[in-house]
Amino acid sequence: MKKIKWLFSFKYIYIISLIYFFLGYFYPNLLQINNIYLYIKEYFGIYEKLLWIFLVGYGFSMFMKNPNKRVVLKTRLFFMIILGIATGYLYLLDSLKEQMEGTMDSIQQYVIQVGLLNINLGYIELYTFLKIFPNVKTNVFAGSLIFIIFLSVIVICGKMIRKLILSVVNFFRGQILRIKEERRLKEEQIRLEKQAKLEKDIYDEICNIQKAYQEKDLLEMEVKEANLEEIPENDLILQVNISQEFEENLENIVVENEEDKEDKENDIERIDEDDDISIQIPEKERDISTVGISTAN
Repeated sequence: MKKIKWLFSFKYIYIISLIYFFLGYFYPNLLQINNIYLYIKEYFGIYEKLLWIFLVGYGFSMFMKNPNKRVVLKTRLFFMIILGIATGYLYLLDSLKEQMEGTMDSIQQYVIQVGLLNINLGYIELYTFLKIFPNVKTNVFAGSLIFIIFLSVIVICGKMIRKLILSVVNFFRGQILRIKEERRLKEEQIRLEKQAKLEKDIYDEICNIQKAYQEKDLLEMEVKEANLEEIPENDLILQVNISQEFEENLENIVVENEEDKEDKENDIERIDEDDDISIQIPEKERDISTVGISTAN
């Protein structure tokens, strides 16, 4: 039962019919025998190619699982046919600019000549155009056709146009951002150069200060070394002077000691002499006393 249902489903019948239709262009079949392809070419003209695209696209939409995508594809296929018909009408209307003052018969002959011989729009296109043109103002008809063409292009190529617009916008945005980035990088480079120059100046100043301090330290060390070299010489001179003074003082002290010694010796001698005199005087007195005692007796 499922196989029978599968065989009689619309999409498979459509696909089988479509394959049979295209095989008729290469192999004889019932459609080719009945001149169906010749009628299609005469009535559709250059729109025969659009018919092929529509039939294939419609069959492909039947196998799409996403219903939204399926609806979008079918809508684009229908608007593709509308776009082709509106473009053919606009072409015929533009060709009739120089024939507007002529009669309706001359206009019809000119439309048939241009539509069939020049681009082969097909009988259906020419017939519908000749039915609409006398009943509608030229400006209104041209404006309506331009609006339909514009709308059809938007519907058919909306995604592509949106991507194109976004790509153009993104391109200009990228250019603007690139210019801003280049400007920012340039400013950043200038700022870094100024900062590097300032740091270099500060570093040079610090180096100069350190160099000045080092020179000062070296100068102080040299002064200290010079002072240290001068101090021993002065000390030596001082020591020599002191030693000379000490020797002189020592000699003076020795001389003074000798003089004192001599003085002392002289004093001792004098004292000894005095002692001798003192001793001598009592003896005389003793003699005198003895003499007196003896006299008394």
